[in-house]
Amino acid sequence: MTRYFKSSIFVLALIMIALCAFSNGFAQDAKKAEKAKLLTEENKKKIEAVLDKHIAEVKTPAAILGVWTPDGEQVIVRGKSDVKTGTDAKTTDKFRIASLTKTFTATLFLMLVDEKKLSLDDKLSKFFPEVKNSDKITVRQLLNHTSGLYSYTSLDEFNKFVITEPLKKWSTTDLLKIAADNKPDFEPGTSYRYSNTNYLLAGMIIEKLTGEKFADVLKKKICEPLGLKDTYYAVTPEIEGSHFHGYNDTVDVSIFEPSGPNFAGAVVSTIGDLKIWAAAIAEGKLISKELQNERLKLVSEEKNLEMGYGLGIMSFGTFLGHNGSINGYCIAMFHHPDHAVTIICMMPMSIQFVKGAPEKVFNEVAELLLPGQVHQKVKADKIIK
Repeated sequence: MTRYFKSSIFVLALIMIALCAFSNGFAQDAKKAEKAKLLTEENKKKIEAVLDKHIAEVKTPAAILGVWTPDGEQVIVRGKSDVKTGTDAKTTDKFRIASLTKTFTATLFLMLVDEKKLSLDDKLSKFFPEVKNSDKITVRQLLNHTSGLYSYTSLDEFNKFVITEPLKKWSTTDLLKIAADNKPDFEPGTSYRYSNTNYLLAGMIIEKLTGEKFADVLKKKICEPLGLKDTYYAVTPEIEGSHFHGYNDTVDVSIFEPSGPNFAGAVVSTIGDLKIWAAAIAEGKLISKELQNERLKLVSEEKNLEMGYGLGIMSFGTFLGHNGSINGYCIAMFHHPDHAVTIICMMPMSIQFVKGAPEKVFNEVAELLLPGQVHQKVKADKIIK
């Protein structure tokens, strides 16, 4: 009987220890869950205040901000999509995504590398021997802006038409000639300079290798597989369907010929589609793990080690994505793959009036949700002095 009593006490003690351990574990898990919650009601109010502050500062006619986290989402739209008609902006309105186009161009390019249609180490001379330094430039250097090729959008021969003749149609041959007439910025691979000429050439290579129009390749290889129903490569001056009008101060500049920005900046999308796309490029969907590793080999400048550029992707601290500006539109789109946080902000005004407001909104929201992540030094594969 005594032995039985002692055994019972021993078993009861074990049960109590197990219950305590379970209770403590549950409490710790609850604390972790509470700590991990990002989109609290308080944070939502702060996020709205961040957006409203920058809208007031730059006086943009509209803005849209999307924030997605594991515990929820917040999409805020403000202002008028068309000032003249007084139409309220909607979350489903399309907008020109400017240089975010490069993320699509680079991904298509990397998909062709996966298909063994070319190698990142191929020389540009294989496709365009007439380009200066083409025998020294690799196609990788096009994608990470280390080719040294002068950007055609920086030249008067192009820019004088942007405002005065926005409907002027450009051929890729015209654009390439403008760039080719200028001396390269530096020897290939020795420095970094963002250049739209790089992505003009990348898009031309895509068309050459596939034998198809860029718009068709984009739709078939990216938009349809990912379900991006409102994303397309623009080939006419008007934006299809309900959209944000873009402004230079108070002047509507929405309608312009997309053959100018071309493969570097002519894609149109919506915030809903870009939410899918931001995660896709940051997490390596559509391409092999090997090519994703290549995409994330970053070039960083010694003067700004918190930012890096890979193969058609930017790193702001540990966030991955891209920003962009074009006549009438500015945007920032970034995703944090480890924390599954996406932040996208767009304002339909030209860069000289918006003054980096979408990037500022992104930075402040990122810092609010994931303190310190956006201001970390990037893991650069190459640092340019």
